[in-house]
Amino acid sequence: MSCHRVLPDVLAPGDDVVITRHLRLEPLPHLVGEARKFVLSRSPALPPGTCDVLVLLTSELVTNAVLHARTPLEVGLTVTTHSILVTVYDLNLTRPVEQPYPARAGGWGLGLVSALAEDSGLRVHTEGGKTAWFRLSRDAPSADWTTGSARRSQVSTPDGA
Repeated sequence: MSCHRVLPDVLAPGDDVVITRHLRLEPLPHLVGEARKFVLSRSPALPPGTCDVLVLLTSELVTNAVLHARTPLEVGLTVTTHSILVTVYDLNLTRPVEQPYPARAGGWGLGLVSALAEDSGLRVHTEGGKTAWFRLSRDAPSADWTTGSARRSQVSTPDGA
């Protein structure tokens, strides 16, 4: 399961898991909407704006997996006492490159995730595949995106390097 590949490494101490749910999807663009519905329907009440950020960032990670990995994927939603963790697992081992096509208008999805999430990253797994993830606080509004440009995402390898 996608979230179990990164738990408990990405949760703060004392942030206990309340529920975990998963959705398996084929890499089809029209199914990105299913992922958005999935996280919204299983999320608890959130501060104003956090639902919008949750949906946007989920959409970005799933779209990346659909467009670049092109393998079956799994969306994980973990609700904890203080956070919401969304994970997207695919079988592609290629690491994302931010803005791989300079002349293209897109390519900023991971930057959005980094800028708006409380924490985010990418984990490459020794057993195969990778998990992109982000965490939002249930208790506070999402990050203030007006303060500057998106920072680069954290990529970790199986050995933590």
